[in-house]
Amino acid sequence: MTMTMLYNLLPLLIVAFGIVLSLLLVAWHRSQKLILIFTLLIFTCALLASISLPIDINESVQVTKLLKVDGYGNFAFILMLIASMAVSLLSSRWLTNSLEVHDEYFLLIQLVVLGAGILVMSDHFSTLFLGFELLSIALVGLVGYGKNSQLSVETSFKYLILSASASSFMLLGIAFIYSQTGSLSFASANVNTNYGLFYQAGMLIFLVGVAFKLSLAPFHFWTPDVYQGSPVPITLLLASVSKIAMFVVLMKYWFSQTYLFSEYSGSNEISSIISVLAITSMLVGNALALKQQNIKRLLAYSSIAHIGYLLIVLLIVSPQSIALAWQSALFYLSAYVLATISLFTALVLTQAKNDDSMVQVKDWQGLFWQHRSLALLIIVSVLSLAGIPLTMGFIGKFYLLNVAVQAQQWWLIGTLIIGSGIGLFYYLNIIFVVLY
Repeated sequence: MTMTMLYNLLPLLIVAFGIVLSLLLVAWHRSQKLILIFTLLIFTCALLASISLPIDINESVQVTKLLKVDGYGNFAFILMLIASMAVSLLSSRWLTNSLEVHDEYFLLIQLVVLGAGILVMSDHFSTLFLGFELLSIALVGLVGYGKNSQLSVETSFKYLILSASASSFMLLGIAFIYSQTGSLSFASANVNTNYGLFYQAGMLIFLVGVAFKLSLAPFHFWTPDVYQGSPVPITLLLASVSKIAMFVVLMKYWFSQTYLFSEYSGSNEISSIISVLAITSMLVGNALALKQQNIKRLLAYSSIAHIGYLLIVLLIVSPQSIALAWQSALFYLSAYVLATISLFTALVLTQAKNDDSMVQVKDWQGLFWQHRSLALLIIVSVLSLAGIPLTMGFIGKFYLLNVAVQAQQWWLIGTLIIGSGIGLFYYLNIIFVVLY
């Protein structure tokens, strides 16, 4: 371990050391305001350290065999830190009416960020699984944290079962891959080797585990219930930090497989499965969101569709397109996260009761004439999610279409256009409710 390696790991080390200091702070003095300030300080220091890393977007630094710090992963970590700071600030408002001191709540948020950071910098299945478990276990406690909600126990139990299922599939897939390659490194697949059925099965089973966590159709059934039953800030954490971490580590693994760009036809079957998952998620997510009146359930189905759009970047046909795929995905994730943060901020600021699981779209009726700034924030965010021109969401979808055209994925292009058209109905409905 050299000083260069330690310097490139500085953002992660700051979060990890901050968790230890937070535990000591809790032991010394229990104060919800103090732990909130300290949590924001940790995230700010990690953010500044990430911004100051001398890594170009196309460069990478190998930190032992387990981690690889590159520009893409660093950008994703910056995005997750911004989302986590928003979650912490919104949580302080959500916990205002509680008489208890919820310092462990902010500790769990720090653990989620640490697990997500390990995921986006992983280059080895062991660190991937470590980050995944750290992220999942902390989220299990957070999604059921709202004791005033009737759905808290059910939500926490469902998410626990989901995490266990995803872990089981991922471990089995990793075992199959290891049996063929003899290595747990992402880049273990050799382009000159024709791997057999076990390698293909391992990749498929591993993708199923990731699909559970990304809530891709048909592995999405947990998503609306968990989104609805979780506290609003934790729903934002699920929709932003968790999704970014899992999708970025999926991209790192996928693009490290030079085998996928080889002449062997085995890669075509896996790519076809990715296409099916993308098409199904786009259509199912948008179609099921049409009749949703609960805001959190509507955003849950919307997130399924957006991850379906993002899967397009995995279907490139040559290594030369990897840089474009990364840039398209990260820009789209930035647009999605900023819009999601804005919507959940408006949701926290407008909710009038403690149990936020039943907040309906109609509760925003005529908001434009009562809180104009919040209404404008909602409108701009919804327009971005819908992909209306001149918004970040539109530019993000344009990038995705560019990737799809280069890969000649005409079915995916058609499905993206149809899915976006369906999405206009429920997105515009929100705008009409806010305005009238």
